[in-house]
Parts: sequence; C-alpha cells; structure tokens
Amino acid sequence: MRALRAVALANETLVVVAIVIDLFVTFANSIARYAFNSGIHWAEDASMVTISIITFLGSAAYFRRAEGMAYSALLDLTTGLRHDALKSSGLWIVLGVCALSLYAFPPFFAGQMTQTMAVLNVSRGVVSGWIGIGLLLMTVFALEKLAALRLAGVAIGFAGVATVVGLLMVFRHFFDSGAIETDPLIPIAIAMFAAFLTGAPIAIILALGGAFYFIVTGDAPLVAIPAAYQSGIGSFVLLAVPFFMLAGALMEVSGLAGRMIDMVQHWVGHWAGGLLQAQVVAMYIFSGISGSKAADIATVGSVMKGPLRQRGYPPTESVAVLAAAAAMGEVIPPSLALLILGSITNLSVGSLFLAGLVPAALLAIAMSVAIVLRSRNGRLPRGPRFDLGRAVGSIPGSFPALLMPVIVVGCIVGGVASPTESSSFATIYGLLVAGVVYRSMRLGVLWTALRDAALTGGMVLFMVAASNVLSQAIVIDGLGRTLARSFGSLQSPMAFLFLSMAAMVVIGFVLEGFPAILISAPILLPVAEKMGIDPLQYGIILTMAVGIGVFMPPVGIGYYVACAIGDAPPNATMRPSMVYNVSLVLGLMVVILFPAITLFVPHYFDFH
Repeated sequence: MRALRAVALANETLVVVAIVIDLFVTFANSIARYAFNSGIHWAEDASMVTISIITFLGSAAYFRRAEGMAYSALLDLTTGLRHDALKSSGLWIVLGVCALSLYAFPPFFAGQMTQTMAVLNVSRGVVSGWIGIGLLLMTVFALEKLAALRLAGVAIGFAGVATVVGLLMVFRHFFDSGAIETDPLIPIAIAMFAAFLTGAPIAIILALGGAFYFIVTGDAPLVAIPAAYQSGIGSFVLLAVPFFMLAGALMEVSGLAGRMIDMVQHWVGHWAGGLLQAQVVAMYIFSGISGSKAADIATVGSVMKGPLRQRGYPPTESVAVLAAAAAMGEVIPPSLALLILGSITNLSVGSLFLAGLVPAALLAIAMSVAIVLRSRNGRLPRGPRFDLGRAVGSIPGSFPALLMPVIVVGCIVGGVASPTESSSFATIYGLLVAGVVYRSMRLGVLWTALRDAALTGGMVLFMVAASNVLSQAIVIDGLGRTLARSFGSLQSPMAFLFLSMAAMVVIGFVLEGFPAILISAPILLPVAEKMGIDPLQYGIILTMAVGIGVFMPPVGIGYYVACAIGDAPPNATMRPSMVYNVSLVLGLMVVILFPAITLFVPHYFDFH
C-alpha cells in the first residue's frame, strides 16, 4: 500500500507539473504573439504533450481520489453485501474497458512512433504514450478499490458483468448470422444504462458503448479505441478546461470567492427572500469565474449556508434555489459546457460566451420572480436591513475578483486572445491577486488548487476523449442520420426547437451535461441549420436545456450534489425545487420564442 501511495503521489505531481508548464507556455506564447507578433513556435506541440498527461494521468488520479462524475444515487441507497456487489460491478466495468483499451494500444502506439511532431520533430509517441500509462494506472487503482470490498460482493459483481457481456456475445452471434436485424446500438444502450446504475464513471460508460459496438459489429478494428481517445482531445481550445478550473479553485481556496459573495449579500440581501436572491446573484457572478458547476455549488453553497440557517431559511428552500441557480449558470462564460460545444462543432467559443450572457440573466430574473412569489405572506424571511455604508465598503475587497470574468470576455471580444489564451490570463491574474493583493496564497493552498483543478480537468477531458469512441460508433451505425431525418421531418422550426429541447432536458436527467452535449450536438446542430435556425441560438438553447435537466429532480445528478452540499433531504427538497425549475423552463421558452435575446450581444460585437 505504501508503494501504491507513492505511485499515486508521483502521478499527481506529474499532472500538476504538466498543468503548470502548460499554463506558463500558453501565457508566454500569448504575450509574445501580442507584443512581438511572433509566438513560441513549439508551443502547440508542447501543449499536445501536456494535455495528454493531464487527460489520462489526471483522470486516473481523479478516479482514485473521488467517486464523482458518476451516478451514485443507487449506490447510496444500498448497504452491506448489496452495496459491495453493485460497486464491484462498476469497478469490473472499469477494468474491462481499460483491459480492452490496453489490448488495442500496442499497435496504435507502434503506428504513432513512426510519425513525428511538426515543430519539435520528435516521435508522436511522446503524446500517445500517456494513454497507455493512464489506462494502466486506472487499472491498478480499480484493483485497489476492489480489494477493499467483500470477496462475496466482488464475485457477485463479476458474475453480473460477465452475464451481460455473455448476452452481448450471444447477440453478436445471431447478428452476424443475420437471424437478428435489430440496430446493435439498442442492446448496447441497455448495457450502458445497466453500467450507469452501478456507479461506473460516465467516461468509462461512454467508451464502453463504442467498444461494444466495434466488438459486436466488427465495423472498425479495436485500434480505433485509443485512436479515438487521442483525436478526441485534439482541439487546442480544450486546454481552457483545466485553466478555468484552476482559476475557480484559486478563487475558492484563497478566500476571493467569499469576499465577492459577502458583497452580493450586502447589496441584495434585504430584498424579499433576500438571501435567496443573493444566492442567485452570487451564482450568476461566480459562474463567470469558475467555469465549473461543481465548484459553483460547493463555493456558493458552503458560504451561504451559515447566513441562510441563521436567518431561518428552510434548508430545502435554499438548496432548491442553489440547484436551479447552477442550471441557470450553465451558459455564463467561461462555461465549460460551451467550451466543449465549441470544440466539437464549428461554433466560435467567443460567440457562445457572448450569446450566453443575456439568456442566463433572463433565467436569473425568472428565478428572482419565483423567489418573490414564494416570499409572499411572510413565508420566507428577509435578510438583514440594507446598509449603504457596508454595501459600498464591500466593493473594494471584491473588485479584483469581479475583474476576472471581465478579463476573460474582454480578451476574447477585443481580439487580444483566444479562449484558451484568455483562460491562461485569468489564471495568472488569479494567482497574482491571491498572492499579492490578498496575501492568502500559501504553498499548501496553491498545491491543493493546482491538484484539484488538474485532476478534475483531467476527468472532464477524458470524458471528451471517451465520448469520441461512442461518437464514431454512432457515425458508423448511421443512428445520427436516422435521428436527423426523424427531427428533420418536422415541418415547423419552432416545433423542432421545443421537441428537441424537451428531449435534451430528459437526456440531462440521466447523463452529466458534458456527455449529453458531446453526443447530441453533432447530430442536432446540422438539422437546426437546415431548418433555418441560427446555430448559435440553438447551441445556447441546447446547453440551457441540458443544464436544466442535470439539476432537475427527481433524477438529475446535479440536484443530488446540491442536496449533499446544502445538507437537505432530497425528497423534501423536490417540491420547492420544481417551482424554481418551472421558472427556468418558462425562461427557456422565452429564449426560444425570441432569438434576439441570444443573438443581440454577439452580433453587436460582430461575432457570428
């Protein structure tokens, strides 16, 4: 165990080193390009190496440390042998996907070794090699988790997974012989849903679906699995994911976020349902800094929990607002969902960032109205009385933190930097503010921020990489074309908008927001364009709908995260939560009916 801990620490250290190197190379390249009109010529090649380290080693480290980015509601309801059997099933699925990927890795790696990088002129094996190392580490960490469970539970879990695999092999036999003509993605989708219930990481489940398709149909060699992993993270814009997460982590651990939230309380806390109103405003502002919904909920929820309880707000009400406000913030820049949407489509990330501002503000207003209505007849207390002196005095302390989203959006709109470069500016700015202005950046705090951002960013990027395996299966199968024809048969663009948005809310119920966007956007966006719908508007609406689904009870994963952070029972929180979700849905309908709400700001700045 001591040796394993040493390996885990070395792995995490390497990931942190990779994100630090990438951050400063990206920042220096941006400065050099802007100041001297000549960037660092090898920066892009270096970023390919570091993003591979962050993705595959970071996701393995995240898997060892956390159970997040997985559906754990069913696991949480079980105890004893049932819990161990279910948990081990998920771990056996992780081992199976890793083993299959590692089996296909050597021929892929051999091919990569014969190719060279454009500028560094070294073998591309220095990029792809981290895939194999990361998968091997994840295998070791899965075995470590299995060893902590009851042997009987491990055996039951293995038997369950083996049974499902056996049934798929039987299906393959009849499919090959022509006795069954069903689309192979149907039984594979059932197997993926069963894997989802075990608490296996979402990224692993996405890779599982694609791998099963290749095995059942034989339409692509297994070497396509590691190749899809690598090509899935080939977009330079994805580097912004760990950078924005690092900026948000710095805000949280250094106390900058707390100062900002205190300022919001002083200005709007005296309204009807005042501290709930402050929570909505804080989520709107902080969503423009962290880029991570989990960070938003954790930071705002933990800071606001004490004042809300002291003023007599029911925990169920405050958590309902917290979850709905997180859904509202899904399109506020620098949204990771919008970054990923831009990386897999031809939509400009800068345009998406600008397009999301007003629709998110509209949802915030809709929530504010719902809070006022809920506050009638004294059902919800008011916050402390307004004190102009305190309100004005709170601005200087929070002003440096509020500048961060201005830097991000301003650099993009002004043409100074790309989204990835602006994310490096925001992170360097956060480091300087925390260390120089607030003097709150101790070495231990910095290490925690770097580690958490790198590991969480790694798992998000691995999710993008794994979804590319399933996306290739969907393309080969033709399911995307079938769905596109089905939606395209609708005569009315408005009917298409409302039907597809309802579908995205439902998909958001059962998947994290990123997989839902990764799978659905490439299929539905071309249909929207053919029907004359502005793809920028559709991308924002799609992201908003998925966000609402993720945080909507009784199934949404984000809803249970909010309940856990706010210490509120999920069952009792569902009723008030539905009130706020209705306000979000009504706001989304207004955005659908009036495209100018989405398009005015990006068009004003000549972004399309």
